[in-house]
Amino acid sequence: MAYFTEEEREILLRSFPNGIIALDLEMTGLSPLIDRVIEIAAIKVTPFGEEVFDELVDPQIDIPQFTIDIHGITNDMVQGKRTLDKVLPDFIKFIGSLPLVAHNAKFDSGFIVFGMHQNKLPLGESHVYCSCKFSRYALRGCTNYKLATLTKELEIPLENHHRALDDAIACLKVYERGLKVFKKPDRKILNEGYLFKFKDFDKQEDFEIPKKLQALQDKVKDQEMIEIKYRGGSLKNQFRPVRPISFLPMPQGNMLYAHCLVSDMYKSFSLKKISELRELNEAEKKELREKMEKK
Repeated sequence: MAYFTEEEREILLRSFPNGIIALDLEMTGLSPLIDRVIEIAAIKVTPFGEEVFDELVDPQIDIPQFTIDIHGITNDMVQGKRTLDKVLPDFIKFIGSLPLVAHNAKFDSGFIVFGMHQNKLPLGESHVYCSCKFSRYALRGCTNYKLATLTKELEIPLENHHRALDDAIACLKVYERGLKVFKKPDRKILNEGYLFKFKDFDKQEDFEIPKKLQALQDKVKDQEMIEIKYRGGSLKNQFRPVRPISFLPMPQGNMLYAHCLVSDMYKSFSLKKISELRELNEAEKKELREKMEKK
C-alpha cells in the first residue's frame, strides 16, 4: 500500500535524495529518562518505494490510565509483545543511516537514544529533523503547530491520532507540505527543521537524574508547579516557578523541559545548572494559576 503520491515522494526526495524516515512513538509518559515505549512505528520513503515499521512494545510496567485514554493502547494489547531491547536492533536496521523526522522530535528521538544507550547499541549517523520546528518556519500563519491542528488546516488525513503509524505518516506529509512552499529548498532552509544527529550523543555518558533532583520526578509525572534555582538565564541564581513536563536527554546533557511561568515560554533547563528546588504551597500555586489565566 502506498501512502504518498508520486508528487509527494518527488518533493521529499528532492531534499532527501537517499530517502527519509518519519518516526512516531507512543509512551507511558513524556520523559525518556523515566517512562517506557509502548509502540514504535516509522514510514520510510526512498527512491525505491515505501516501507513500514510498526510494532507494539511490552513496557514491562502497567500503562497509566491517563495515557490509555490518549492512545487507546491497553495493558492486554502489549502483554507478550517483544520488549524494547528486542525491538530496537530491528528498528536500527530499518533506519540505517537515513535522516529521521518526527513531530516534536526531541521526545521521540530521546526515547530511541536512551534505549540505544541502555542496550549498548551503536548510535548511527542519522540526522534528526523536527516537523513542528520546520512548520513554524515554512507554514507560518497556522492557528498552532500541533500535529492535529496542522493536519486539519492542511487537509491531511489523520484518522487515528495518537497511534504511532498514523502520526508518523501525517508528520511526513506535514514536512512535505513545508518543503513544497520552496521551489528548491537549500541547506539553509533544511536547517530550519534540523535538531542533531544521533552520533552527537556519543559524548553523553550520564543519563541519570541527579539525586538532589529526584523530587522532580513526581512533579514531572503530574506536571505540578515547583520553583527551581537555575545557574543561568535572565533570573540567574534566583528561584523561578515552572511547570515541569519532561526529562530529556540532549547531546549537551540531560534537560528539564518545562513551562516557565515567568516568561510564559517552554524552555529547556540543564539539570547540571539546577542548584535547588523549592516546593510551592497551595496559595502560591493558586496565585500563579490566576496570573497565567490573565495572560
